[in-house]
Amino acid sequence: YKLCCNSGSEQGTASIRNWLRDREHVRSAFDGWKCRHYFQFDSVKNDKNISVRCTLCVGRKLLSAAKNSTSNLSKHLANRHGNVKLTESPTGITAAAANVDSTSDGPTASKQVKIDVKPAGLGAAELKKLVASYVVEEMLPISTVDSESFRRIIDKIPTKSGVRLPQRKSFSEYLEREYDIMNSYLKATLEEVDFVSTTADIWTVNNKSFLGVTVHWINSTLQRNKAALACKRIKGSHTFDVIGAEMEEIHSTYGLHGKVVATVTDNASNFAKAFRVYQSCDLESESENEDDEGEPTFTDVINPASTLQMCITHTINLISTSDVEKHLNSSAETKSVYRSSMAKCSALWTKASRSTLAAEQVEEISRRKLMVPTSTRWNSLYEAISRILTIPSNELNPLCVKLGIKCFTEKEYPFLKEYISVMKPLTVALDILQGDECPYGALLQHSQFKLRWLRDECSRVQVKELLITECRTTAAATADVPQDSQPPASPDEMDFFDFEIQPRESFSAENEVTDYIRSGHELEILNQFPTVKKIYMKYNTPTPSSAPVERLFSLGGLVLSPKRNRLSDRRFEKLLLIAGCIRLFSFFFMQCL
Repeated sequence: YKLCCNSGSEQGTASIRNWLRDREHVRSAFDGWKCRHYFQFDSVKNDKNISVRCTLCVGRKLLSAAKNSTSNLSKHLANRHGNVKLTESPTGITAAAANVDSTSDGPTASKQVKIDVKPAGLGAAELKKLVASYVVEEMLPISTVDSESFRRIIDKIPTKSGVRLPQRKSFSEYLEREYDIMNSYLKATLEEVDFVSTTADIWTVNNKSFLGVTVHWINSTLQRNKAALACKRIKGSHTFDVIGAEMEEIHSTYGLHGKVVATVTDNASNFAKAFRVYQSCDLESESENEDDEGEPTFTDVINPASTLQMCITHTINLISTSDVEKHLNSSAETKSVYRSSMAKCSALWTKASRSTLAAEQVEEISRRKLMVPTSTRWNSLYEAISRILTIPSNELNPLCVKLGIKCFTEKEYPFLKEYISVMKPLTVALDILQGDECPYGALLQHSQFKLRWLRDECSRVQVKELLITECRTTAAATADVPQDSQPPASPDEMDFFDFEIQPRESFSAENEVTDYIRSGHELEILNQFPTVKKIYMKYNTPTPSSAPVERLFSLGGLVLSPKRNRLSDRRFEKLLLIAGCIRLFSFFFMQCL
């Protein structure tokens, strides 16, 4: 408007000339930018900046941009319209910002480019997969898909035409098919593995018993993998023959015979006897009494590749409780202070857990609630005593007076502090050994340690000789496998200067072990030593703890709730195994569902 009003003057002519020059400058700057058609040229602000309007914004928001740069406009598209699928500039539009008419004397209203921003929508398979992940991972009943409120939420999700969430019966059939796919994928994966280990235990809930089994292995890239194999209903007495037969069937189902280097379980005598009998296949000399009181046969720590391997964390639990208590009760002085201090701690836990008023008084002083130890996890005793010791002694005794329990004496409070200090290394060891990524090499030889854990030279030489012997055995077993023969050379390939094929350099276990010990401590170093790598995979496949199967049972308690008492044993097992694949072993679920 201003340009038209001043068109008859020299100032107006200059303004028109400057405007056209700026328009051409903007044209050259924006040419080639694929998103130029989303903006409409408005005006020139100054020598360096222009104003444009975004055609995607409601009301066409006014933006400022540099004449020779589109970075500000690109940021606007990314921040405000990141969910819009941007398209290329329409063919033939080359004007500045795709909205300036090159034949006019001023900016004109341009045709708006219509963009289809409607999401493509989910297909039936993807919708069922998402709902299945949610229902199984959150331990919800399958009847959730019939809930009207749940279906109203699902209806808000954009889907393709005609896609609807199936009802309960069809959805149950879908889960059955997905379980079969997952199971087939697991079997195919285990076929390619040379060494596996399993963990096993029996779990009792709601007057039902289940045998849980998980499998663990190391792949070629030295990554640890795990999966849930079974959680089968066990009826009757938990005798050694019942356990042995079920374990035999589970291993056979997944083709694990000859691959299981160890099965990790607790120190129960029925498991120990089951593996001892079935390993030797000598049943006539064994009793079938379920109350077998025979001592379990513990695996030698130097040879973890035997069939049965006791849970190291369970053994440390026994040391931390039974052995420590036996030692403290062996002396009259330590016996009295140990029993009196533990009795007062127990009274404090009981009072705080059974009385709301007492719990409030404890929380008012310590700012935290007291922890109550459980009999199945020794670490809880350590943590419960540590929580009491966070209360200073000058505040703890007044609290005991308020709660009506005996106060701690001058000997008892320091004794508890010393007890926690001494037991801390065992607690740290338990936390490490129960971790998912802890290898059995933490108890034997590992590339991270090698010979550094040995103090004297004699022990170093002895361990080195053991590794050399194992390398020879492994190399000999590998050499027995027939190799693909090379095809004979054609006559055209024969040459006057061809000589007799030289024999390959013989394998030297001593050289490989020596070079391995001198190398670094990174795990990737094993790729340079194939024989040592195979030994590593064999001896580190077992886990030091049976904690993985116990975690599976924790999920089972969420699946087998009192409201789902009509759930069949087989359906429960399938739901639990899928849930384990999602929450504990997500590697499989993400690749096969």
